[in-house]
Amino acid sequence: MAKKWKLTTDPLYRGDSVTGVASPTHGASPSLVRHILYLEGHGRETPYLSCTESDNIAVIFAGKNGKIYQTSLSTWKPNGVSHRSRKELLALLKGKGHGQAAWSSAFEVMRANQYVEEHLEHLADFTDLPDQSAVDQATRIIFRVAT
Repeated sequence: MAKKWKLTTDPLYRGDSVTGVASPTHGASPSLVRHILYLEGHGRETPYLSCTESDNIAVIFAGKNGKIYQTSLSTWKPNGVSHRSRKELLALLKGKGHGQAAWSSAFEVMRANQYVEEHLEHLADFTDLPDQSAVDQATRIIFRVAT
């Protein structure tokens, strides 16, 4: 049985480009469903970065040409980044969604809920940062190549 992930001690992982973690976009739509379902595809503007509790899942998202990055939640708050936990996301992704997960299609909300559960997803939320420069700097600081 897998060890239970702990908020205070365990890292989160992200699969991304070999050249580094792509920064989210300051001022982009805060829709959680849009982000989680990857609507508009690669390169879409989003104020979030998806992370996972599992390095094995991060490998899938990195693909054969990417890298796995690691982050610790203790670095997020001092750099203006908020944590949207898997538990919080699952609570918001019910019915037609709640708050920033509100969406016109209950089916798409359900699919987003399934993806969060399947990928053990957490979000790094950059919406409180003042500009793109701050977003870029925080992204560089909180992620490092996993060992």
